[in-house]
Amino acid sequence: MDSFVALFSAYWWLLFPLGFFIAAGWSSLMRFKNTQARLELLKTYAASGQEPPEALLTDMDAPRAEYDGTPPRATGATGFLVTLFAGLSGVFAILGYTGALGSYDAEFYVVAAILGVLALAFLVSGVATGGRAPRG
Repeated sequence: MDSFVALFSAYWWLLFPLGFFIAAGWSSLMRFKNTQARLELLKTYAASGQEPPEALLTDMDAPRAEYDGTPPRATGATGFLVTLFAGLSGVFAILGYTGALGSYDAEFYVVAAILGVLALAFLVSGVATGGRAPRG
């Protein structure tokens, strides 16, 4: 049991990239399932000889529009990301200052600095674009 605690305390930070990796994989799987469901719906319309609704066809073209050089539209998530990363930065800074989880103060300060820089980058990006991309 002590070896597991030592292993976890040495590599706890790997939970963050692993979590992001799992979330990205889940998102990709859900996007794939959504596309499959849309194609099945189009096949159903084609088999019955009916014209599919225009909204469905427009929605089918939406994923391609992300990669044709047009800038992506902001979804209002910029404020959330600034708050999330600033909050996490503050938590890690406090943990480093208080030493609540052992003598990892320097490591916590590094993580806090990285998260703070990310929060600042999202803030600058949000201010520069006005919080959302121009509508076209």
